[in-house]
Amino acid sequence: MKQQISIIGLGWLGEPLGVSLAQNGYGVKGTTTSEERLMELSRHPFYVGKLQLEEAGIKGDWETIIEGSKTIVLNFPPGKHKEAYGTIMRHICERTPAEKRVIFVSSTSVYGNDNREVSEESETNPQRRSGTEVLSAEGILRSHFGKNLTVIRMAGLIGPKRHPGRFLAGKKSLKNPSVPVNLIHQVDAVKLVQLIIEKKCFGEVINGCSDEHPERRSFYENAAKALKLPLPLFDEQEGQSWKIVNNSKSKELLGMKYEFSNPEQIFEADKMPVISIVGAGPGATSLLTVHAVEALEESEVLLHDNLVSEEILSIAANAERIYVGRKYGDKSDQDERQQRINVLMEENFKQGKKVVRLKSGDPYIFGRAAEEARYLTDKGLPFEVVPGISASLAAANRFNIPVTERRKSSSLLICTAHTADYTFDQLKGIAELLKNGNSLAIYMGLKSLDKLIPKLIEVTNDVTIPISAVSNVSRPNEKLLSSTLNEIRRDLEKNPLEMPVVFIVGVEPIEKK
Repeated sequence: MKQQISIIGLGWLGEPLGVSLAQNGYGVKGTTTSEERLMELSRHPFYVGKLQLEEAGIKGDWETIIEGSKTIVLNFPPGKHKEAYGTIMRHICERTPAEKRVIFVSSTSVYGNDNREVSEESETNPQRRSGTEVLSAEGILRSHFGKNLTVIRMAGLIGPKRHPGRFLAGKKSLKNPSVPVNLIHQVDAVKLVQLIIEKKCFGEVINGCSDEHPERRSFYENAAKALKLPLPLFDEQEGQSWKIVNNSKSKELLGMKYEFSNPEQIFEADKMPVISIVGAGPGATSLLTVHAVEALEESEVLLHDNLVSEEILSIAANAERIYVGRKYGDKSDQDERQQRINVLMEENFKQGKKVVRLKSGDPYIFGRAAEEARYLTDKGLPFEVVPGISASLAAANRFNIPVTERRKSSSLLICTAHTADYTFDQLKGIAELLKNGNSLAIYMGLKSLDKLIPKLIEVTNDVTIPISAVSNVSRPNEKLLSSTLNEIRRDLEKNPLEMPVVFIVGVEPIEKK
């Protein structure tokens, strides 16, 4: 293992930094301020402790957090502690040996906007309270850690959860159209901190900012185009103040190459978020596809159905959850419900958020994915559909029910309980399949058996055809009930099953000896 790093503040920048360091062989300790966030961060393969930095002192075991770490990354902005920020830094100095190496994530706001290009040697002139506070914090930390301190002055942060589309949301007009923007992508911010650690580059002040500085008007117009939003209006003002942040030192001293050298690269098609319509499978997290897990982990808004397990929902630890499901007996207008889902997908995408529409089973097997895909296509919005294991296929595999088998069954027909409403001729076609050894999977059929089973018996003229009922497939309470068309209703009265239940007709399970 490489050296151990302590990250104070596993937030928007700290969390991906911790993940990247751990993946590159570093030991990592990190902190957060709340129990809820502590639970979310527990999925990572490194220690996370709860720590509260307050004017009165540090609440939590600071010594345990920094013990064994050669480098400490201080990554928390003034935020709600503006007035106490300097005091908090003094508490940190009092409880931390001066020989520790420290990286302080500061801000280019310390330079102010004086219509000039600024480098690390430029005179500071903060014009906002936050800039004044971080500049003061730099001085407090430098007086204690001296040459063991490196300050990174980060430009405006963009990336996941900080997409420019969020800035546009609800804005009628924007100010300062002609000024250059100074931004850095999360990917580059993480890379910059990691390079300082790897190269042991301490005793420095380093600016973190993209190479290029597009005009504000161009930047936000391109953001609007990428997100299919109306172009923003701008207030033309006299005497607009600005700065251009020079990043040469980061490249010369560290060999830093900015992946987002132009912040407008965030609008390129392969870097824009897409709406993911994801199949959650039957319930077990182990049956999710790798692609589904990745989409959930990256999600910022999660629109989920009723039958998705809490274990799967918890993978989307940082997402806003919006329940859009339907339970049995729900009398709400389904067209209105679907339209609400469509609008939620569109509105959240247009704020630059990573949207996941999570469905039980497979999206295209009775999941209404087709309606959503058509809506998104009509709106010109980018989307993908991620397959999931459907309940009938999961049940067949969990209980060894060979829905197809050489020389016995060559097809599987997947239906819903609405099969009971088919015409006699349609049912005769299904009967021919069953009589020839093929199989039938029936979804959402538990409450319609009294109507469905007599019709299947009528058209097949065979009461001995096997039928398997599988409840809660893949979950801890999954259950199989094997019967025949003639006996299934009586067997279910004696042994009731919880919904959801899927039925497989026409083939028997292979019993283990």
